Amino acid sequence: MPIKVPYTLPAVIIIGLASACGDDGPCLEGGDVCISGETGEISPEWAECAPFEDSEDPKVGASYTCQGEGTGWLVTDIYGMPDPVTSCLAYDNIPDPPESATWQDCGWRTMATITSSYDIPKPTACCTEGALDQDIAEVCVSDCGYAAVKVAIEAIRSSADNLQPPEDWLQGAVDTSRADLYAYADFLETPFVMRYCAQKVSASPGEVVSVKLGEGPSGSAQLGHIKSATLFLSCAPDLDEPFVVDEEVLECSEPTNIPMMVEEQDSQGSAPSGSVQVTGPGVNVAASITGASFKFRETLNRDMSIDFTLVSFDAALADASAGSFEFSNARLMLAAPASGRLEGELVTFAPGTLRFAVTASVSVDGERLFGGSPSTSVYTNSGSATAVRTIDGSFGFLEAPFSAGEYAAVLNTERARVVPVK
Repeated sequence: MPIKVPYTLPAVIIIGLASACGDDGPCLEGGDVCISGETGEISPEWAECAPFEDSEDPKVGASYTCQGEGTGWLVTDIYGMPDPVTSCLAYDNIPDPPESATWQDCGWRTMATITSSYDIPKPTACCTEGALDQDIAEVCVSDCGYAAVKVAIEAIRSSADNLQPPEDWLQGAVDTSRADLYAYADFLETPFVMRYCAQKVSASPGEVVSVKLGEGPSGSAQLGHIKSATLFLSCAPDLDEPFVVDEEVLECSEPTNIPMMVEEQDSQGSAPSGSVQVTGPGVNVAASITGASFKFRETLNRDMSIDFTLVSFDAALADASAGSFEFSNARLMLAAPASGRLEGELVTFAPGTLRFAVTASVSVDGERLFGGSPSTSVYTNSGSATAVRTIDGSFGFLEAPFSAGEYAAVLNTERARVVPVK
C-alpha cells in the first residue's frame, strides 16, 4: 500500500499554527460515533475444523490451501493536502503508483500473492476427513478475513517507512504523517480491533467493506496530521474451487491466521484516587481523581498469551485551576474500548489506542463560559501508556501520557482490587 504524499502547502501556512485542543486518535467508527461495548465472539468453531474444541484427545487434520483473490486500499485526509490520498495494496496494471491514485487504480491479486508480499501466512483451513466442504470453505473465508487485516497492518507500516518529503522543509510534516500511520497500524493490531475488522471482512465475502479508523493521534494543527482514515478490504473466494489440499503439509492442528482464543473473563473495580498532572507554558497543576470505576476483559489464547481490553473507565476529578482558568464538575471517561498487551503484570497500550473524553465546566476570571454548560474534548494517548494488572487481583494506571499543543498531561491511578463480572 505505497503512499505518495506530495506535500505542496506553502510554507506561509506554518506560521501561526494554533495548538490542538482535543485531538481524537484512531477509533473504529459506526456512523459518527466510536464503536464500544462487546468485543465480538471468541474464535468461531466448526465441528471438524480448527480451531478445535479442547479435549483429552486433540484432533489432527489435513491442511487445505484457500483460493481466491483480494484487494484493499487506504484513504487518508491529510492536513496540508488539497485532496484525500488513496493508497492501494496493489495497483491494477500499473508498475508504479500514480501520483493521484483513486480506488479504480487498485487491483485484485490472488490470496497467495498478496500475503506473500508482506510475509503473512497464506489463508488455510485445517480440517479432518469428516469435515463438510461447506465448513472448509467457511474456515477459508474466516482465515482470509484475518489475513487481510494483517496484510493491511504491514502495508501501512511499509508505507510509513517509505514516506519521503519532496523538499527538506517538509520533513516535519512527513514525520507527523508517519507517526499517525504507525498509530493506525498499532491500533489495527490490537485484539479487539483486529477481530472486529476481520469479522467484518469475512461476513461479506467478495464484497469490499470499509472500516473508518478516525483521526490520527498527532495534533490537529500539525502539518501532515491525518484528519481521517478509512480502510477498504475484501476477500473473494474462488467460486469454482475455494480450496485445494495442501500436499506440502501432512497434518495440522490449527489455522494459520485465525487467533486461537479459548476463554474470556470480564472484571471490574473502583480506584479511590489518582491524578492527572498537566504541564505546559505557565501551567503545572495536578487534578486529583476522587474516584474511578473500570471494567476490562482478559482473553486467554491457546498459546497461553493474554489479550487485555479496557472496556470502560469513568473518573471524577476534583475542581482545579490553572492561571485564570477554573475547571469544575470534571469527568474523564473512556470513549471506546482500548486493547493492550499483557506481559507478566504489565499492560501496555500503544500510542493512539486510549481515547478519553474530558467533560468540565470552565470559568475564566470567575466568568462561566458557555453559560456554565459543560464542554467536552477527546484526547488520545500520545505515547505508550502503562498499567499494572497484578496476579493477586489489582489494576491501576502507572503512566498514561497525553498532549495537546504545548501542553502535556499524565494520568495515573491508585491500584484497586478487581472482582470477576458474573
